[in-house]
Amino acid sequence: MTEEDRGAGARTIALLKLVAESGATFTLTDLGTRAGLPPSSVHRLLQPLIRSGMVERAAGQAYRVGSEFLRTSSLVMKQVDPGRMARPILHRLWTQWEETCSLCIYKPAAHLAVVVETIQTPHPLRFMIDNYTELSLTWGSLGRAILASLADADARAALEKPGLGPLSGQPAPAEAEMAAIISEVRSQGYAHYRNEEVDVAGVAAAVFRADGTVLGSLGVTAPARRLHPDRVSDIANSVKHAASELSALLGYNVDRH
Repeated sequence: MTEEDRGAGARTIALLKLVAESGATFTLTDLGTRAGLPPSSVHRLLQPLIRSGMVERAAGQAYRVGSEFLRTSSLVMKQVDPGRMARPILHRLWTQWEETCSLCIYKPAAHLAVVVETIQTPHPLRFMIDNYTELSLTWGSLGRAILASLADADARAALEKPGLGPLSGQPAPAEAEMAAIISEVRSQGYAHYRNEEVDVAGVAAAVFRADGTVLGSLGVTAPARRLHPDRVSDIANSVKHAASELSALLGYNVDRH
């Protein structure tokens, strides 16, 4: 393989990444500007992608992601294990705070979250979260981070079956209170739950798939006596960064949603 071939291959791979990030449609000029290449070069590099079905013509002078690109992406995504992808991210979060760090996956049919990956705190006093634990979306930071990221209809459906608090046995918050909680989570980008009575607190943020739908949530949970209110802001920044990192690995682009 010549240097020219290798160069063309690298430019084609770079172009494919830009195609994947381009949204519904794009033009040669759009890609050329982002790739730093003249439209003529972009046109030449697109030809084998068009022939293979990775790129298709759209209306007018526009192009779009092709059916073969979508098929291949779907096959790859079926093999993605979010828990495995989250492990190094959770470990960095755990190293920073030494509290229980968990990833939950949202189950739309049941309107619940299921813990799929967790690292327990090394402290003997701990709030235990085990893998495969089912969590309500109404109680706790992990559930509420997901709840606030759902479409309104899905959020209402989840609120119809909140039940009692899993630790406190308290009745569900009133509708107006839950609406205020959801609004606050959406505004600040993370959920913070605190219950001094049962000594539990947590901070969590939503994780998103490439299509913008919520995959689940990622967060830190600890006894309330250790997760002091003055630590919430710093922990929240770490949690939001970790959730954004995992979302990006799953193909989510915040600029497109």
